Amino acid sequence: MVARESFPTIVGEEAHIYWQGTDVVRPARSAAVRRWWRWRRDKPGVRQHLVMRDPLVIHVVRHGRTRSNRVGLVMGWADESIEPDQHDAADAVAARLAAAPAPVRVVSSPLARARDTAAPLAAALSVDLETDARLGELYQGPWQGLAESEVARRWPLEWSVWRTAPETLDLDGRETLTALYARVADAFDDLVRSSDAATVVVFTHDAVVRAAVAWTLRVGPATYRHIDVANCSITTIHASTSGPRLVALNDTSHLPGSER
Repeated sequence: MVARESFPTIVGEEAHIYWQGTDVVRPARSAAVRRWWRWRRDKPGVRQHLVMRDPLVIHVVRHGRTRSNRVGLVMGWADESIEPDQHDAADAVAARLAAAPAPVRVVSSPLARARDTAAPLAAALSVDLETDARLGELYQGPWQGLAESEVARRWPLEWSVWRTAPETLDLDGRETLTALYARVADAFDDLVRSSDAATVVVFTHDAVVRAAVAWTLRVGPATYRHIDVANCSITTIHASTSGPRLVALNDTSHLPGSER
């Protein structure tokens, strides 16, 4: 039998060394780590297997309800604030996430409804509220500002496609889900690559949360209609060297009973 070569996995304060299928746990002291790196340098081709001590925690929050949400208007990039009674819901999000492991970044879509929802958490943590246009809502083009019933009347075929197979809809002036999912993936890839924080809280929109879930699961926009995203819900992703992992989806347990 050929012996399997050993390599350590550094996790917290311990070094797990795998040798012929046996897991031996030893203190991860600096001298031992230096000796292993010297051994690794002299053994080209041996697989390096280092694991982050803690994953980057990404909380993805949909904005609070707007009047357009309530009456069934297509919003897109309309810069509308949340309704007055939604500030309590935004405060509930802040109360839930203010104890997140520090340091914390708070990143928002540039649209008012997302920034309104993010403001209480940024204030509670005394951190800057960053914005990233890639986290903005799906561009709705000629549908923006119209009632859903009006869209269905004027574009019956396209509306039917949007409701049944949205990933296939391609309408002049309106962003496709393929394009949306690509820009959201770029934004989340950058968060993982560039963040020195332990936690990132992203305040964004319905379609963007769905795209973030797809990025996590490595699937495409065909999943769009299979995900629910409530206003002020929290979806949690852990990102580590092994890739992102979906931990919680559409969590509303922090909200008052009437908002769940």
